[in-house]
Amino acid sequence: MKKILPLCIIVAFVVCLFSGCFSKSAEAAPKTVQLSASHVFAETHPVHIAFKESAELLYEKTNGRYTLNIYPNGTYSNYSDSITACQMGDVDIACLDSASDWLEAAGVLFAPYCFSSYEHWQTFKKSDLCVKMREEISNAVGGIVQLNMYNFGFRHLTANKPIRTLADFDNLTLRCVNFAPYSTLKDVFEVAITSIPIEDVYMCLSTGVADCEENPVTQIVTMKFYEVQKYLMKSQHMLACSSTIINKQLWDSLTDEDKAIFQEVFTRQGDRIDEMTIKNEDALFQTCVDNGMTIIDDLDLKPFQANALKVVDSYPAWKDWYNQIQEMNK
Repeated sequence: MKKILPLCIIVAFVVCLFSGCFSKSAEAAPKTVQLSASHVFAETHPVHIAFKESAELLYEKTNGRYTLNIYPNGTYSNYSDSITACQMGDVDIACLDSASDWLEAAGVLFAPYCFSSYEHWQTFKKSDLCVKMREEISNAVGGIVQLNMYNFGFRHLTANKPIRTLADFDNLTLRCVNFAPYSTLKDVFEVAITSIPIEDVYMCLSTGVADCEENPVTQIVTMKFYEVQKYLMKSQHMLACSSTIINKQLWDSLTDEDKAIFQEVFTRQGDRIDEMTIKNEDALFQTCVDNGMTIIDDLDLKPFQANALKVVDSYPAWKDWYNQIQEMNK
């Protein structure tokens, strides 16, 4: 005679069977990690556009295991605080421009007339020196890993008079960032400088607190400096470059496979910013012209460049990397 199991045992068995299946299914579902990225650029800037593309690519390549929430325009924090936050792990990804506060030699990237063209920059980016610099910068800053380098354009001068020679700077005050290497422009152009926060530059130019300023054309257009300056001089005196950094503890926690994906995604980000910068530049210059500016492209650069060499000589920590970068331009 067959024994019939009590109904309660059968029900319990079925419940355990299905709950086990659901548990395994839940365990198999990939966990989505939400990462944060902070930067100070406008949402129309190449840096933000490339960050958005990177977020999409990272999600795709990790099958949804990582999402990237981006905070533009300094909405998370300002530039320097974002770096600190990234070191501490309060934000996962941020931007790092000059690392000279931590490694004096890194200031060479902003040395006046260090790079002569975008081709020169690309040669540097593909070099072993660039890899070495990223490693040394990461170690010096501490708590971060530098994933890439990119540029968002050569810096140029704007003023309400044409500037072609050193003599044209007489009696002018140039607004620039008042710490090295930016502040070395006082020696390159033999001009008085003043430090004004970027958000106040427009007003200071319109009221005459500063007579001229220098920025990449991307920033000149974004800040509408063409409304308060009549001339844009293609001085190309410094390359505006930056990088993407990631919290080191987060980086160290990634598998080798995920590290390779992150590196691929953010290497592409750097290349895309370079690409958009070059592609957009002519249109940006035209925007300045359309808004009343006159472009001056026949500057006598030799005296500026000669002064730039004196500046480099005054920073011994730059010399080795500077010389290697110049060799790449031959």
